[in-house]
Amino acid sequence: MTRTTRILMGCLVALASSAAFAEEEGDELVEKVAVRNRLFSVEGRFEVGVNVGFSLLSRLTEHYNFNASVAWNVKDWLALEVRGGYAFSRLTSLAEQIQGDFYGNTTISKANDAADAWRMNGHGVLGLRFQPIYGKINLVAELPVHFQLYFWIGGGVGGFQRESIVMCPDKTACNAYLGDADGDGSADRLGPTPFVVDTRVGPLASLALGFRFFVTSGHSLRLEVRDWSFLDSYFINIDRATSSVGNPTSGGMASPNAGITNLMQIDIGYAFIF
Repeated sequence: MTRTTRILMGCLVALASSAAFAEEEGDELVEKVAVRNRLFSVEGRFEVGVNVGFSLLSRLTEHYNFNASVAWNVKDWLALEVRGGYAFSRLTSLAEQIQGDFYGNTTISKANDAADAWRMNGHGVLGLRFQPIYGKINLVAELPVHFQLYFWIGGGVGGFQRESIVMCPDKTACNAYLGDADGDGSADRLGPTPFVVDTRVGPLASLALGFRFFVTSGHSLRLEVRDWSFLDSYFINIDRATSSVGNPTSGGMASPNAGITNLMQIDIGYAFIF
C-alpha cells in the first residue's frame, strides 16, 4: 500500500467517524430541545380517561375502584379534573373472622365497634392537577418515553356503607349466618348479613402523586398512588345483653374520637388528549 493510499484511507475513516458523531450529537440535541420545549404539549387541550384502583393495605375492608375522568389542561403545568366512579368493596377475611370470633365469645358484655370499617361506593370529586415536572427516560436505546410528574388535590362527595363487626342483634339470624351446616370448618354466611348495616352520603377528599407517560400524541398512560379520605364513625360501649333488633346499640354512644379513614390505592389509567 503506497503512502498516498494510506493517507486517503485515513481521511475517509476520519470523515466517517465525524459524520457518525455529528449524527449522534444531533439526535441528543433534538431530544434535549424536545424535553425543554415539551414535545408533547397539553396546554389548552381536553382529555378523557379511565382508571382502575387497587387497595394497598386491606385491613377490614378492600376496594376495587373504577373511575372515569374529564380534564381541561389550563396550562402545561396545571389541569382541572373531574373524576367519578364506583368502588366495589367488601369486608376482608380478617373482618369476617373477627365477627365470628366476637359473636362466639359470650363472656364480653360491653363492646366497641371497629374503626375504619366504612366502605366507599359511588363517589365524585373535582380537583386540580399540578404537573410542573416534564422529563424523558430511555426504556431502551431507541425508545425515549416522555412523562409528567404530577400532584393532585381535590374533594367531593361519596356514598358509604358500613357493616358492623360486633352488632348482630337478631340472635337466630346470626346463629344461622355464622353456622357451619356444610361441615367445612367455616361460617356459611348465606343470605344477607344480619349484622347492622349503615349507609350515608358525606364529604370526600383525595390526594394523589403520579406519573403520566406520553405514548404518542394524544395518548397517555397514568400510574399513581391515591389517597381517599372520609370521616369515620362507630359506636362504643354497646351492651350485648340487652341489644335487640329495635335497639341494636343498647345504650352505646358514637365514638367522640372516630377520626378520618384513609383509603390508599394504586391507580392505573389511560387518557385520550384532544
